[in-house]
Order: sequence, then C-alpha cells, then structure tokens
Amino acid sequence: MENAVPWAWYISRASGLVGFTLLYISIFLGLTIRLPFMRKYFAPLYALNGHRWISLQATIFALLHGTALMFDHFLNFRFVDVFVPFFSPYQPGLLALGIISFYLMILLVATSYGRKYLSQKSWRAIHFLNIALYVFTLVHAYVFGTDMKIPLVRNIFVYANVILIWLMLTNMYVRIRTSMEKKQQAIT
Repeated sequence: MENAVPWAWYISRASGLVGFTLLYISIFLGLTIRLPFMRKYFAPLYALNGHRWISLQATIFALLHGTALMFDHFLNFRFVDVFVPFFSPYQPGLLALGIISFYLMILLVATSYGRKYLSQKSWRAIHFLNIALYVFTLVHAYVFGTDMKIPLVRNIFVYANVILIWLMLTNMYVRIRTSMEKKQQAIT
C-alpha cells in the first residue's frame, strides 16, 4: 500500500486544473459577448452557446475534483468534508472557497440553461455571482493548489488571470460609460 500510485490525488489535481481552465474559458467567452472590441472576433451566439456548454463541463470537472479527494488515502476526506463548507478540519477556509465555488457553478449553469424561465433582471442579478465564483476559485486554486508550487504553472496562472481581470474591469468600465451616455442622451 505504501508504494501504491495515488491515483485519486492525480485525478483530483488534473480535474482541478482542467476545471479551472474551462471556467476561465467560460468567463472569457462570457466577456466577449459584452465587449464591443471582442465581438468582432467572437460571434455572440457562438460565444454564448460555447459559454454555457463549457460552464457545464467546468462544473462536471469541479465535481470530479472534489469527489476524487474522498478516495485519496492520505487526506481521508469524507463526503461532508468535500461537500459541506467549513466542515473539514483541514484548511477549512480554503476548502470552503472551493466548495462554495462549486455550488455557485451549479446555480449559474442551471440559470444559464433555464434563462428563458427567468426575467432579465433576475438572471442578471444571479449572474453577478460570477464575480464571487471567480474570486473564490482564484484564491482556492492559487493558495491551495499543489501545482502552484511549480513556477511555470504559477506564472501562466497569474498572467492569464491578469488578462481576464483586465477584461472584467474593461467590461465594467464600458457598461458604466454606456449607461452614463444613455442617461445623458435622455436628459438632452
């Protein structure tokens, strides 16, 4: 048993990396729909459908990521450790960020596929949770992720996320500016 290959650990690490990468791509595609300078490179319908599909895949990999930990003989996580925030005695805060992120992913994917049953205002309000999901996942991955100890992986992670954060801030700026221009036009 001592020389056994820790498959559960490798599956958890790999699925965490793939899940985060898919979440990153999903958020990126979601932003391309909103940013005028990106729309010309990404067809909005294609980006929206890709955004939804990739989000679902990211959620599946997040589930695999957590579930695989229950089979790791070193950590000995139980169901409640993996699915109940703040329950595990092992790094409860960092682990909770991952668990909460998983539940946010489920909510956001479900409301994306069920968008026709929600008002635009409700859907938009729920979708603002993407920011919390991204921040929680980012912290969970960067601080808790084993692979962040590898300089190349850490550098790619940091630089790629700087780009995504820049796109998010640009999106906020464009939306605020557009809203202010509409208000100004309504006044004049």
